[in-house]
Amino acid sequence: MSTRSEAAAQTRERLLDEALTLFSQRGYAATGIRDILQAAGVTQPTLYHHFADKASLLQTLIERHYGESQHRLEEIIAGEATFVSKLLAFVISSFEHCCIDPRVPRLMFQTYYGPTVPEIDGVLDKLTEKRFRLVVSIMEYGMCTGDLAASNVEFLALAFCSLVDQPLNLFSRKSKPKRYLTSELAHATVGLFITGASAKRQ
Repeated sequence: MSTRSEAAAQTRERLLDEALTLFSQRGYAATGIRDILQAAGVTQPTLYHHFADKASLLQTLIERHYGESQHRLEEIIAGEATFVSKLLAFVISSFEHCCIDPRVPRLMFQTYYGPTVPEIDGVLDKLTEKRFRLVVSIMEYGMCTGDLAASNVEFLALAFCSLVDQPLNLFSRKSKPKRYLTSELAHATVGLFITGASAKRQ
């Protein structure tokens, strides 16, 4: 790669990195192009050389970080043999990915629960639906193995995602998420989903 190409690649990565920080902190709607330019130390023509607009920056970030983690999650879960190990793999992998760069889950929650961004609706919906369908497939597997009673798989998947995503949302905002998103919490989350919290068994 030539020196000029390397410099261009570094500039593009700097723009993405600064946009990730700003979007995760302020949200997409509250972040202006000028904010990104100032943080990255580049001019407007430079930004538009690499990205069509602010929405294209966001789409690139979502596809890169969320898409890549989704692919890895699918591979990990496919390698697990039992229902419980698949659930644990889902939670532990989600926690670990959050801890690698907490800006990523902050970005996802900011985008998903913040003001609608029409330009990226299709991309975000496709990725979140793919994740949800992965959890549905785990629930179906649990019913096939007899670990789960016959039930509405989509309701079970939604319940499980809620148990996992709330800690991700809450603890990704802490200065050191790794302190909270532990293996112990992952096991407790799976245990709560499978057995409940009641001291009395029906």
